[in-house]
Amino acid sequence: MTAVLLACCVPSVRADIYINVMAVNGTENVKDTSVKYNLPGDLTSQDILDTSGLELDYDVNDANYYVHGKVLLQPKESKTFRIRVRDVWKLSPQQVDEIKNQIEQGYQQIGKLKDPQQGQLLKEQLLQKLNFVQDQSAKADTVEKRIDSYRTYSKELQRIQSSTLSVDYWRSDPSEVRQDKVIRFNIEVENPFDVVKSYKNKHYLPSEIKPENLVEFEGFEVRYDQEKKQAFLFKEEQLQPKEKKKYTIGIRDVWFIPQKDIDYLKSRSNEAYDFLKESKFGSSAKVLYDHITVLLKNLEDSQIQKRENILDHISAFRDNQKTFDSARVDVESLEKLLSVYREDLDKSKVENVLKKMKSLKGVADISKAIFNKAPTEGVTWKFIGWVLFFVGLITAANFLIWFMRSKDKKESSKPTEDSSQVPDNKKTS
Repeated sequence: MTAVLLACCVPSVRADIYINVMAVNGTENVKDTSVKYNLPGDLTSQDILDTSGLELDYDVNDANYYVHGKVLLQPKESKTFRIRVRDVWKLSPQQVDEIKNQIEQGYQQIGKLKDPQQGQLLKEQLLQKLNFVQDQSAKADTVEKRIDSYRTYSKELQRIQSSTLSVDYWRSDPSEVRQDKVIRFNIEVENPFDVVKSYKNKHYLPSEIKPENLVEFEGFEVRYDQEKKQAFLFKEEQLQPKEKKKYTIGIRDVWFIPQKDIDYLKSRSNEAYDFLKESKFGSSAKVLYDHITVLLKNLEDSQIQKRENILDHISAFRDNQKTFDSARVDVESLEKLLSVYREDLDKSKVENVLKKMKSLKGVADISKAIFNKAPTEGVTWKFIGWVLFFVGLITAANFLIWFMRSKDKKESSKPTEDSSQVPDNKKTS
């Protein structure tokens, strides 16, 4: 026996964690023992504070750091290496307050602008999800459970943070965020022996399930498998001889594609096709548009069907998800075709402008051919002088004409009678 590696996590007073790696020489001889331990994949190099004399390296294949080294051990001797790391698996009150502030900021800046009542409901749903994650983290009474809880709910925490300032989230329908339909599936455990046995029940959840989708736990804990990147239900219990137990777990039905997402793809494809159908890209656009229409119709027909078996329900959803993704790709291709069409229109406009510029250049060339060379400075000033003289001449002629007409009007307006014979009351001032 050359070496035995054991790991346990003990919280320190400074809120860091010590991972104890024990090397054991079980032989009767002095042994140069190799030590290697894979650290949790959640740690970065900055989170590893002290390797207790071991070397630190990174495993590209497993995507995690590991410590390794050699130690000379006497017969039956053991040695413990205390690896100190930051406790990155703890959801601190400061983090919770920061996320709450982000939620409030998103509500004030985006949520309540369109519909304050709807925005308030969306805000409360985010806060409920955050409280759920916080409660699950607080329930973890050991470091091992806290690490599992962190891995289980970290993605949900990221979804909450990304939603805080997401326009799409604050414009969504609150009634569609929550799904009330619950699907139940059974877990059966059995002790086939004639003695009392302790069992660690471990049952993996479908990949689409998020922790908040579980509504009936039946005493199970939600853990996370770091290697498989998948959550599972865990429960440790003792079973009597030949005892059988059956548990019913309730999960919200998340195996469906919202109708609003389907309608959104339809509207995008209709809008793009309306622009393209009369263009030179019309035939290509019609092929894509018809394919999108068929895919979305098949998707809607599939979701209408009722399936009692949960496995059939999940299988149909995954097929529908592939159909939806294929339709989305076709819609994106249609929109790219539309962008090409618009670029072509813009290019045509630019070419028209260039043609006009060329025609103007042709005029300039003709002028150059006539005059052969640019005018000198003296010729330029003479030209300006003649222009000013011509403008002055026109102005003087207009003034003279105006003066003559004014004089004629004054002479024609003189009275014919002597002003002395006009009564006083008819005189004008």
